Amino acid sequence: MVGVDEALMMGLGIASRLHFPTTNYRKRCTDEMHDTLEFFTAKGWIDKPRGYHQSPPALEKVKFKHDTSRGVHYEHMTFESAYVPHTGEAGRSRWLGYTANQTGHCWVLRHSGPQRPWLINIHGYRMGMPYIDLPFFHTQALHENKGLNILHYVLPLHGPRKIGASSGDGVLTPDYLNLIHTEAQAMFELRGIINWLRNDGAPQVGVHGISLGGYTTALLAGLEGDLACAIAGVPAINLVRTTQRLNQGKLLSVMDNTGMSWRDIERMTQVISPIALKPKVPADRRYIYAGILDRLARPEDPIDLWKHWGRPKIQWYAGNHLTFPWEKTVNTFIDNALNDCYTNYSKTSTL
Repeated sequence: MVGVDEALMMGLGIASRLHFPTTNYRKRCTDEMHDTLEFFTAKGWIDKPRGYHQSPPALEKVKFKHDTSRGVHYEHMTFESAYVPHTGEAGRSRWLGYTANQTGHCWVLRHSGPQRPWLINIHGYRMGMPYIDLPFFHTQALHENKGLNILHYVLPLHGPRKIGASSGDGVLTPDYLNLIHTEAQAMFELRGIINWLRNDGAPQVGVHGISLGGYTTALLAGLEGDLACAIAGVPAINLVRTTQRLNQGKLLSVMDNTGMSWRDIERMTQVISPIALKPKVPADRRYIYAGILDRLARPEDPIDLWKHWGRPKIQWYAGNHLTFPWEKTVNTFIDNALNDCYTNYSKTSTL
């Protein structure tokens, strides 16, 4: 099982090398990162990262289209993203030039009749397509057996928002500005979606994310307090540390030539670090699950989040980064979390 994660790590390393090919690209990355660190420091956001995150307006131009994936009927929701990086922020014009990324996408399964509780699912790195996202989260079972409305949020630069040949291209490359803007835009849009659901009468809204989506869930829990639950699955909670581990294996040795220290990169990315924000979601609504054999989100990552979150309920399973959908202990853990946090809906097990 460990070999699967090693292969995944190798793929991440190769992908990062492919996206760091020229001297000009290297210089642009370095210049932007130095400018960003200086800008964030001047604004006081490294010490107070909450101030970096903008409050979203109401969602605009929301549309729905019926679709099917592997026999699962869902609605493809789109909306116009209003996210714009701060004036003066490095990489702003480049980010706004990613045209496909300016439209938000969600896969939605909702019941007719009176409003139901909602669960927002956030996929992992390289995901963001319904044929992957829906089965990984057991969406149809949750929708039918639990009676929940489900919304799958597609992260920036993923799925139909991609900017390269593959979903997620441009996120986990040595260009850390893209990672920062990915998470900043995700926070902006997710908070807008939550407000939109509440304004439409949603009695409860919870969030469940996996891998990069687990990281995103943990970050969101530091900005949104009134969530039914925040479930962080296999969270790689320190992405800079994960990159350093890859670098130690010579997979990302090109990072040594950027001219920026790992310490400065860590400081720069404080604005999107879940560990830098005090959680706003109540302690009894925080949940974590993780794999003992995970080679990507190694145990120290979920343990760091567990400590930061005040030692909430955590479920360990004897598997790697990708086996959790088939782990009975994980599915039972999620079932119990939903039963504990949601009211006025079916308690039927999804197993």
